[in-house]
Amino acid sequence: MSPKLILASIIAFSFFSLNLHAQKSKTDIPEEFFRIYESDPLKAIDYVFSTNTWMERNIDGVENLKNKYKDLLPLIGEYYGYEKITEKNVGENLVLMSYLLKFDRQPIRFTFIMYRPDKNWQIQNFNFDDIIDDELEESAKQD
Repeated sequence: MSPKLILASIIAFSFFSLNLHAQKSKTDIPEEFFRIYESDPLKAIDYVFSTNTWMERNIDGVENLKNKYKDLLPLIGEYYGYEKITEKNVGENLVLMSYLLKFDRQPIRFTFIMYRPDKNWQIQNFNFDDIIDDELEESAKQD
């Protein structure tokens, strides 16, 4: 086999492997997000939105979200990890996953809404907030 054919085969296999591993499971997006988050939280946000090509049209919205989070980071202290809060499904192709991120000062909730229009999952909506403790107090009043 010629070196060019071997190289072409390796490149083709690499692209094929990437496609096979692309968001086949609904947990792929949050797992990759948190893997990237460990070293660069803002790149993790970029990654989430890169899973949906339609999000390219909302560059301002993505940048506003990143700037809001960038401004929050110095105020919440050191990051200690995350845990899943809840998962809600609407059928088999739309899912909401909510995670609690642990910081020195207070927890932050990240919510991923993911949609699978065909074979691969993509982000449909992504946001964060710090009102989880308010909701916890409110739920205690309802018991």
